[in-house]
Amino acid sequence: YCSNLTSVKIPDSVTSIGSWAFEGCISLTSVSIPYSVTGIGEGGFSNCSSLKSAEVAEGNSKYTSQDGVLFDKNKTTLIQYPNGKQNGHYSIPDSVNSIRDYAFHGCTSLTSVTIPNSVISIGNDTFGYCSGLTSVTIPDSVTSIVSYAFGYCSGLTRVTIPDSVTSIGDNAFSECTSLTSVTIPDSV
Repeated sequence: YCSNLTSVKIPDSVTSIGSWAFEGCISLTSVSIPYSVTGIGEGGFSNCSSLKSAEVAEGNSKYTSQDGVLFDKNKTTLIQYPNGKQNGHYSIPDSVNSIRDYAFHGCTSLTSVTIPNSVISIGNDTFGYCSGLTSVTIPDSVTSIVSYAFGYCSGLTRVTIPDSVTSIGDNAFSECTSLTSVTIPDSV
């Protein structure tokens, strides 16, 4: 919550960025992750409302970025979508099978997201506080929706849950005050 922090240079001597390390740094616009970083905790850049990109240095063995979005090296886990990106819509790459906890948390300008059939797991509070998100279609590959997955998405009006889902966690759609339609299959 360093509200005046606009930039940070992480030196090559750093090997780990802890959970919530830069949470709430609302003036931070970009971050460069050096090749030496091999661990990034959950929510490391959560609620950074001005963050437009996270770039990873060439040669990093654990992480990579694509269009400013942070992934693990093989792009199988989406780690952080920058809160300040103004795209409106985002299509998650087909290589992704897991979306990390808090990955989109607080992305107020995100209006829609395409989740590919490769995704099996959506982490806790993944889309929490994405107030601009109006609808979401969960693919057939997802088997559970965890706690607060879409909590406080006040603009969410419609949700389609596929037959593959067998459980919905506590408060998964908590405070979704605009929600008018939810289809829950018999499989839950």
